[in-house]
Amino acid sequence: MKYSGLYFISNPSTNIDASLSIVNTLIQSIESSFQSATRQAPWSLSYRAFRDTIPPGYQHPTGADGKPKPYAHSYQHLLHLSNLDSNRTYIYAQPATQPETVVSIPLRQQDAYGSVLKFQLSALWLSRHTFSVREGTTYSCGLCTIQIGELRATREGPQSASVLSPGIVVCITTTVGAEDTDDGPDSGHASVGNETTMQVDGDDDEIDFEYAQTVIREFWSKIKDGRDLGRSEVREVMMAPVAPRKKAQERDAAVRMWCDVLRMRG
Repeated sequence: MKYSGLYFISNPSTNIDASLSIVNTLIQSIESSFQSATRQAPWSLSYRAFRDTIPPGYQHPTGADGKPKPYAHSYQHLLHLSNLDSNRTYIYAQPATQPETVVSIPLRQQDAYGSVLKFQLSALWLSRHTFSVREGTTYSCGLCTIQIGELRATREGPQSASVLSPGIVVCITTTVGAEDTDDGPDSGHASVGNETTMQVDGDDDEIDFEYAQTVIREFWSKIKDGRDLGRSEVREVMMAPVAPRKKAQERDAAVRMWCDVLRMRG
């Protein structure tokens, strides 16, 4: 199975040129640090985050300290990642009080679904941000595949012409365990709650996820070693362990990892 770790390098200035400079710095590091690195097909990403609105007249409950408790928000994420499936968009629903769910829809329905949430259901859902990666760079480096690209924020209204970049994403993927057996096309499957962390009995099915994480961290350490990232902060998120030979669960774990990073704060 494919197992990934995702690194988000913040761009405090949000200037697109600053992000491109960091991308070029990391690409130079990859090419100089890994002699076997070969470029692969580019990758792309589109992402939209929605958060539920606070109901009118809602009364915040009071905590033990006498202060109002913050409202527990629900979220919907729309993610298209070309290397997961070039023809589908994944919807990751995070209700505040119910199990999380991942479903997929055809890519051609992505904009229509987002428009329904933004315009027809605006009393219930607030559009938070929209990100994209265009023509991201991919390298094959022996044990790992490395994807890198600058996030571009889509703005609406009078300032829509300006391009901002909140940061850079670097995804490092390695292969662990046996090959998946249910690698058929995604036709809109759904997984609920913590299904992706299901464990399977039997020594033959055990996967050393700690080793995979160590490999990924060593690759990242080598990439950033000696490179000046300025005032950027780096956040690391690893995929949740999944049952071996379950391609759908592997995809859902990847979707959750990406959405966890791209949701940002709030």
